Amino acid sequence: MRTLTTIALLLTAATASADIFGDCSVSEKRNVAAPAAGVSRVVIIGRAGYLHINGRRGSGEVRASGTACASSRDILNDTKLTLSRSGSELRIEAETPDNSGIFSSAKLDFDVTVPDNIALRVEDGSGDLTIDSVASVDLTDGSGDISIRNVLGDVAVRDGSGDMKIDNVSGNVHISDGSGDIDVNGAGSVEVANDGSGGVEIRNVKHDVHVGNKGSGSIEVFDVGGDFRVGNKGGGSIDWTRVAGHVDVPERFRK
Repeated sequence: MRTLTTIALLLTAATASADIFGDCSVSEKRNVAAPAAGVSRVVIIGRAGYLHINGRRGSGEVRASGTACASSRDILNDTKLTLSRSGSELRIEAETPDNSGIFSSAKLDFDVTVPDNIALRVEDGSGDLTIDSVASVDLTDGSGDISIRNVLGDVAVRDGSGDMKIDNVSGNVHISDGSGDIDVNGAGSVEVANDGSGGVEIRNVKHDVHVGNKGSGSIEVFDVGGDFRVGNKGGGSIDWTRVAGHVDVPERFRK
């Protein structure tokens, strides 16, 4: 019993120390910008912290601004935004030091403004992510909630965990997801290739909806102009309303 008590006290002390030292004790603004002339794709890489991306009609530049915060001045100095260009591709990256130990931390919250006619490729580690009014999106995300809306072209998302909400996409939506709810409202077509767990709700799709491999959680589909198909389904229900084309779901879910 004494040994267990000692271990518990040590863990409590370590947690308290992490709360004290593993925080944002110091912070500074970070800003980068470049002309958008001749740029056909913007690559944005986020680490820890939120990332907000907004398209702006007629904008002549790509601009990122945010706040870096860290548990010490040395770590803060290594937490920065960088901008580089190779040919027609512009790259904005949040750089944070690789820290070992529980007494150090760093994150970079930032906003990016881009012309609304330039394609995006986004890689994000953790933290909430919003993307609004852009040409197209190719996203790889680790964790945190995702909101994508008002996209003129296609959207492709590879996500680890966290809820996902996608609204008003003129092109096609392709999703591969680990866990978390998926909500799609308005798209040309929707394909959920793989989804581990969480509810899926898809509405107002002009063409087809295809769910390939779905683990646990419900599937609800409304107002589809084409076919609705589900390949493999674990636990949970499948419901559909107002599907103009053919419906093909596993036999035990057929009405």
